[in-house]
Amino acid sequence: MAMNRLERVCALMRDHKIQALAVNAGSDLKYLTGLDFHLSERPAILILTVQGEGAFIFPEFEKDKAAQSQIPAKAFPYPEDPQSWPVVAGKAIESLRLGEASLAVSPTVMRFLEINLLQRGAPKIKIISGAEIFRDIFIQKDDEEIQSTRKAVDIAQEALLQTLPYIQPGKTEHEIANLLVINMLKAGSDSELAFGPIIAAGPNSANPHANPGGREMQAGDMLIIDWGARYNGYVSDITRTFAIEYIPDGFTEIVQTVLTANQTARGLVKPGIAARDVDSAARDVIGAEGYGENFLHRTGHGIGLNAHEDPYISQASNTVLEPGMLFTVEPGIYLTGIGGVRIEDNVVVTDGGVETLTSLPRDIIIL
Repeated sequence: MAMNRLERVCALMRDHKIQALAVNAGSDLKYLTGLDFHLSERPAILILTVQGEGAFIFPEFEKDKAAQSQIPAKAFPYPEDPQSWPVVAGKAIESLRLGEASLAVSPTVMRFLEINLLQRGAPKIKIISGAEIFRDIFIQKDDEEIQSTRKAVDIAQEALLQTLPYIQPGKTEHEIANLLVINMLKAGSDSELAFGPIIAAGPNSANPHANPGGREMQAGDMLIIDWGARYNGYVSDITRTFAIEYIPDGFTEIVQTVLTANQTARGLVKPGIAARDVDSAARDVIGAEGYGENFLHRTGHGIGLNAHEDPYISQASNTVLEPGMLFTVEPGIYLTGIGGVRIEDNVVVTDGGVETLTSLPRDIIIL
């Protein structure tokens, strides 16, 4: 599978007229090599040429791990002394005969640490933004990636079902977040989750990205749970909304509005549809009920090895949906100081339309 990805990346480099690209530790490196190198003060950089040649710069003590790369690349290990690192980087670049070539990097992922190292090693090389090619590399998922995401969804859903019976007045957001994390790990999630769960009760649920705190659940609270597992590196990202003991005044209608927006947007997804039209579909439903200003964020975002990536389902997007694109649909309404509602599903564009990977009930559940 990694060799297929290498061939695809080389084809995209030809399409974009790029001579070489570089990726650093994290999801980009994992995608190409299968290796888990985490970002740290010790850089790990893979350089690939349009011909498919590679050079891998990494800490010397990681030799055994680097040898497990699923694609061929010349090894350039460096010792602990940072003064030697530019020399090693220079040798790696020289081995690929790049000379004064342009080297594309991800403008949102590659750090100054790595860029500076490459430029010190080869002062004549030109570091350029590879925003478009990196978008094209990751925006469509292959069957293996979709299956890993499907498993991440199943793990997350099972974990929530194991957690719900413990939610009651007096429990804190933090307690429920911790329990949900434990249940995801028990259900088979990778040890590094997609992100820390959002458990937002009462007025906190009006903050789309609230951090779990010490607030105790109270009767009449709206409760937003936004959580995700990770399987084989691939994430799920799901949100469901609950009420503690009873639904507060006005929120039955708000929940129905958000649910209709979610269903309408998902129903529009198919190849050839503009991402911004999916966003508009959700936004129009919510706006028609008078809550347009309370829908504070885009309708969705891509998921994969990262919790947020292309395609972005927003008015700013120029993306036209194609099979293999995998993203969230998550309209919401937020009333400051009172509470909020969000319903988030994970969908994949298919040849004939769309498949919704998430299956938990979307109607509000009273706990």
